[in-house]
Amino acid sequence: MADQASVLSDWVGYGVFVTYMSGPVLDQDEPTKSVKGPPETITASFLLEKCGDWGIEVKRSADTPTTFMSWGAVLYIQGPPPEVRKQIDAETAKQSKGNSAN
Repeated sequence: MADQASVLSDWVGYGVFVTYMSGPVLDQDEPTKSVKGPPETITASFLLEKCGDWGIEVKRSADTPTTFMSWGAVLYIQGPPPEVRKQIDAETAKQSKGNSAN
């Protein structure tokens, strides 16, 4: 995983697209009840918070809790290329400067 870790570590703190396997959704009214159904593949955008030997930690937005995804469920991760990260960093720095001036 050494090669993957270096690529993923570059993407920590940025938005990524993750394709992963998921099972059926639990019944909110009976969360302890077992649910059976076919698995499905889902692709969604996330903020990559951490990556490690067991999987990744991601958030859908700043207002949502962190979710752990094991490597057994993750099929694909696409992060921003270096030039996009540089642009994001420049925009973030510009916004931070503007906010500190207030």
